Amino acid sequence: MILTHISQRCTRNIIWANIFGLVLLAMLMQLALSEDWPDCKFQCQANDVTVSRLWLGDDLGNDIAPGEIGEKRSCNLWAQFKNNANSPRYAAILLADLYLNGTLSQSFYDQGLCALDIIDPKSIISRPLYHLMWTGGEDVMLNRLVLSWETAKGASCTQDNRKCSNRNTKCYGGKEIGYFVETPLSVGFTFDFQGNAPEMASFFAHIAGGLGPYVIDWDFGDGFHSKETNPVHIYKVPGNYTVRLQAGDQSKKIASVSKELRVLPCPCSIMGQDHTCPGKTETYKAALACNSSRIYRWKLDGIDANGTESTGGESIDINWQDFGSGQHDLQVLIFDQESLKELSKCDMAITVIPEVEAVISMIALPY
Repeated sequence: MILTHISQRCTRNIIWANIFGLVLLAMLMQLALSEDWPDCKFQCQANDVTVSRLWLGDDLGNDIAPGEIGEKRSCNLWAQFKNNANSPRYAAILLADLYLNGTLSQSFYDQGLCALDIIDPKSIISRPLYHLMWTGGEDVMLNRLVLSWETAKGASCTQDNRKCSNRNTKCYGGKEIGYFVETPLSVGFTFDFQGNAPEMASFFAHIAGGLGPYVIDWDFGDGFHSKETNPVHIYKVPGNYTVRLQAGDQSKKIASVSKELRVLPCPCSIMGQDHTCPGKTETYKAALACNSSRIYRWKLDGIDANGTESTGGESIDINWQDFGSGQHDLQVLIFDQESLKELSKCDMAITVIPEVEAVISMIALPY
């Protein structure tokens, strides 16, 4: 008898718990349905109509061409919708927040965007949703995306029933869901270079959008290339070089960007006495600020100081007995040992002071 009584009590408790749960669920659903649209507690269960693609396109829906990072582009936000149902769906309205590089740019939650008045059964259709100015390299994202619709024949975006009770479950997406928008392939690069040859330049690729992974090609403008993302390169010879970065993605699209890089001669100087006397031998040495394998060519007053067209060492001895007094121009030209191209040159003005001659005069004195 006691066990029977306990069993009956447990049964009643379970029944009351189920009733309470159902009442609570009904209250929650009623609360959700009583919210003012579009602040519904969207419980998207139907998914009859889905957003199958989001991208930036031109007025016709074509993908925006690849370009440079930082480049301003006028474009449209396009969406592709797919009706999986066997009957039409009407008055499809999109709610979302548009973010550019993580910053809220525009919210479509006030009235929503009319995506479609009607979409036929088992069909796919694309529509432009919004016009924007986009900067190359920016991430584009739609947060809190919800696409809702009606099933009543004849409904349209201007004659729709915008109530939570009518749209709460007939929707796709959800307030906790974010969707990335496809953006064009964009490239750019920066570099770190002191400006003199032969020194190392560091390059840094910046690639965004498209369909990664990317294939990279650097053209340093001097006949050398690299496939690395962030390569280093040594410019051995002064000059102006056009550096180009080209990137391709998995959809075979290609973007490129070029910049001018100026490589200056490496600073040099001549160490030695700038005043001397005839008959004195002086030593002069070339000092180059950059490290490289180099060869030297000395000239004095425009003529090879070592008497040959071949190369000389970093220092030279000059016996000024062989040269007249006055001002002379000493020059050294410095070349890269491998390419034999000129790296730098520097000059020094040297004054040879004539020796003072002693003059003895005989003066006759009167007796």
